[in-house]
Amino acid sequence: MKALDRIRAAGIAVPPLDMCLEKRVPPGTGLGGGSGDAAALLDYLASAGYPVGRFAAEIGADVPFLLSRVSAALARGAGEKLSPLQASPAQWRVVVAIPTWRCVTADMFARLDEYFHDEWKSTSERACSEARQVFDRLVRGEFCGLLPNDFSDLLLRERGEYRALFADFYRTGAIAWGISGSGSSAFALWNKNDFRGFSTALPWVEDVLVF
Repeated sequence: MKALDRIRAAGIAVPPLDMCLEKRVPPGTGLGGGSGDAAALLDYLASAGYPVGRFAAEIGADVPFLLSRVSAALARGAGEKLSPLQASPAQWRVVVAIPTWRCVTADMFARLDEYFHDEWKSTSERACSEARQVFDRLVRGEFCGLLPNDFSDLLLRERGEYRALFADFYRTGAIAWGISGSGSSAFALWNKNDFRGFSTALPWVEDVLVF
C-alpha cells in the first residue's frame, strides 16, 4: 500500500486493483518480506506499462535489489546503485532461524544511531570493500564465522540468546552466520556438499527455514 500510495501521489493514474496477499515471511524478521511485496507490485505495474521503477528506492532500500532479479549484489546510495556479484546460490545451503521476538526496522535504526553516537566511522567505500572480501571468501567456501552487520553488536548486547544459536550453527558445520537485516532473524550458510541438516532445541526459536 505504501508503494501504491507513493505512485498515485506522483500523478500516475493506477486504476483500482484487486490484490490478495498471502504472507509467508513473518513481518519484523529482517527478511525483506514487505519489501518483496512492494517489489512484486512494482514489477506487475512495470509489465503493464506504468513508469514505476524510479520509485523503488523511495519505498525501501532493499526494493531495488528485489526488483532486479540478480542473485547477489552490492547496494549503495539508497539501495538504487547495484553492482551485481558473480555467484551461484546453489553452492550453499541456507538456514534461517526465526525467534519469538520481532524488530521494527525504523525503531532499530533509531536505536542504532543512539548506540553508536559519534563513533560510526564507516564509509560506503569501506563497507563495499569489506563486503566484497567476505563474499569472495564465501564463494571459495572458506570459513568466515560471524558476518559483519552494524546491528549485530546492539542485538547481541540485548539478546544474548543469539550466541547459543550461533554456537549451534558452528557445531553443525556452518561456514558463516549472522543477523538478517535489522533483525530479528538469524541465518547461516553451509557449503552445500557439507550440509547434513540443522535442528536446534532452543525454546525461543519459533521456526527454522532451510533453502
